Amino acid sequence: MSSNDRAGVKIAQATNFEQRVKAACSCCEAMNMSVPLLVDGMDNRVGEAYSGHPDRLYLIDVDGTVAYKGGRGPFGFIPQELEQSLILSIIAADRQRAADSDPGEVPPEPPTDR
Repeated sequence: MSSNDRAGVKIAQATNFEQRVKAACSCCEAMNMSVPLLVDGMDNRVGEAYSGHPDRLYLIDVDGTVAYKGGRGPFGFIPQELEQSLILSIIAADRQRAADSDPGEVPPEPPTDR
């Protein structure tokens, strides 16, 4: 892509999984990412299932449920929505842990603006 050329990003299209992992690791390192890296297989099964092209944000909760599904990028790519969903998921998990440990000490629901 011309935008990648301007940014100095030049990675050949992977033809096998090892090349795909290497390219993903290079990008992860260049962006100094600290989150876990997951790489889709060469069949793009995950990308197809989640409609991830060109980009999309998802939050999968601790139970494996989709807690947030962002719109398709670039215009539906709104990290602030993901951040809000992540915060609410953390609050819900904390409430559940508190309820599990002492049912009489459940913290109150957080205020919402909706």
